Amino acid sequence: MRTITPLLMLCLAGCSDYELTDFGFVDVFNQNPAEDVDILLVVDNSCSMQPYQTRLGQNFSQFISWFVDGNIDYQIAVTTTSITPSNEQCSAAELARIPPPGQLVQDTIITAATPDAATVFNSLVNVGTCGSASEMGLEAGRLALSEPNLSGANAGFLRPEASLSMIFVSDEQDGSPLPVNEYINHFFGVKGQRERDIFNASALAITDGTACGTTIPVGESTRYVDVARQTSGVLGNLCDDDFEHIVTELSLNASRMRDTFFLSANPNPEDLTVFVEEVEIDCVNGTWWLERLPDSDGVERTAVVFDWNSMPLANERISVRYNEGDWTSETFCPGAP
Repeated sequence: MRTITPLLMLCLAGCSDYELTDFGFVDVFNQNPAEDVDILLVVDNSCSMQPYQTRLGQNFSQFISWFVDGNIDYQIAVTTTSITPSNEQCSAAELARIPPPGQLVQDTIITAATPDAATVFNSLVNVGTCGSASEMGLEAGRLALSEPNLSGANAGFLRPEASLSMIFVSDEQDGSPLPVNEYINHFFGVKGQRERDIFNASALAITDGTACGTTIPVGESTRYVDVARQTSGVLGNLCDDDFEHIVTELSLNASRMRDTFFLSANPNPEDLTVFVEEVEIDCVNGTWWLERLPDSDGVERTAVVFDWNSMPLANERISVRYNEGDWTSETFCPGAP
């Protein structure tokens, strides 16, 4: 049996102390987007939605931006919030455009190979305003991802190997019959796992009615907001002036590309360095910054946040080296927001 002498034990202890003190923490991350993503947009087609449908339809390039950068195989489809009878004041032709509950608009799935995809996307999300005034987006999403639609009218949309993202677009409260958590459980159950990388849902809805002014009738969409918060999705206010930013953030979230990397300990920012592919990245020009944010469990932690124009590319390796400290929330790097 090999024995360890007291002198050797002392040397080992000294080396261990030296490494802990000298190197502190090295947090390593990999920018691993999803390889395949299916995105289902559930778009409100009630009478007040036309301006929002138009804005969404004009932002296709922003919506797929991170899918393109990450070389992700994506599928995009749309259904409406109409479950109950629609607006009878509309013409027969307008009513005929509304698909049966949970079925895909125009029976169409957009992929990277779709010709003139921007025009197709614009047509799909402009679902009209002749839908039911009782918007049931969560129920519509459930029906879209259930039989008989799943293997019938919507066959080919949900791929076994793909991650799933849902985006609810509405300016009213969801009126679906079941509790929110039953819908969340169903959506996770479709993929068989309760993981953000497998399923998430976002809400492009009314999160702050005061931002919409007094001339537009709106209702805060708390049920959609609840789903987004519980599944690590994005919350975007339909009335926000910076609509392109919101749509790009939806793309980032659905693609599983990351701009935020949570540290394992609170750092001393004075000796913190960030490397991408072993190249040190300076934060002076706002390339990245530190921020205190809630993680997926709601616990506030310190994170390195990259500006979107400087974000690590797909499959790149990020390492953050630092010593533990007591950083709180003040900006320490010139150029940070």
